[in-house]
Amino acid sequence: MIYVLATTNVAEVLKAPVFIEHLMDYQGSFSEFLVEHYDNHQPDSDWDTDQKLPFFNPPIVLMVYAKLPETTFHIEKIKEIIISQKPTVYQEKDFSSSYLSRIFQPPRFC
Repeated sequence: MIYVLATTNVAEVLKAPVFIEHLMDYQGSFSEFLVEHYDNHQPDSDWDTDQKLPFFNPPIVLMVYAKLPETTFHIEKIKEIIISQKPTVYQEKDFSSSYLSRIFQPPRFC
């Protein structure tokens, strides 16, 4: 129980009697009290009492530290590959004049 009260904001709820007592002493409405004490409150004559109000200075329960990995990029120049080819020379005798006519024929074996 002591651990729960020390490490969570449940301990802030236990400060409710201080809140009610300070509200009773305040001259003004409830909404004015909330605005004055919880909306960027500046030090005044009852600053010590204000520090004891619930959720005025809530404890930091958990702090997360995350570090992203460093990324580096290294760009290398792509090496140019040259493939040498001998030019192919075709002659008329290498082609048959019936080449195209032989493509569109019915199958020979059924």
